[in-house]
Amino acid sequence: MRNLKQEKMLSRLDEALLGFRAARKAGQEAEGWLRAVRRAVGVPVEEVARRLGVSRREVYRIETSEKESRIMPGTLRHAAKALDCELVYAVTPRQGTLGDLAEIQEEAREERRKKVEGKRAKELEAMGWRAAFLKSLRSVLRKAGSRVR
Repeated sequence: MRNLKQEKMLSRLDEALLGFRAARKAGQEAEGWLRAVRRAVGVPVEEVARRLGVSRREVYRIETSEKESRIMPGTLRHAAKALDCELVYAVTPRQGTLGDLAEIQEEAREERRKKVEGKRAKELEAMGWRAAFLKSLRSVLRKAGSRVR
């Protein structure tokens, strides 16, 4: 069960991620954000190379590595700065909102808990409650650092 603080955080993050979800669709169609922005703004490769202090070939290599998800975040930030842009990134759910994802996680956690409880109940029936209790007690004591036989 989520608390009020977690609910507020989910709400704020979901609102902040709206733009990123829309941008994800646009980014999938583009040839990479660096190249797409450079072309849209009309900055020639030579100008970007001059601003970065590299060759034209290196600018193309950077754009290609960004498109193929092989670029280092620092390099991406530096290239964005050369385009007079700022690098902003986010982690977004593949589908739905963070609230939806949190509900799915909560349901999965509850399923696992029920499965463990069912398994323990079967063990108790099979072993008898005394043996199961002693086994659990030994486990707790060992974790606490006590030596138990």
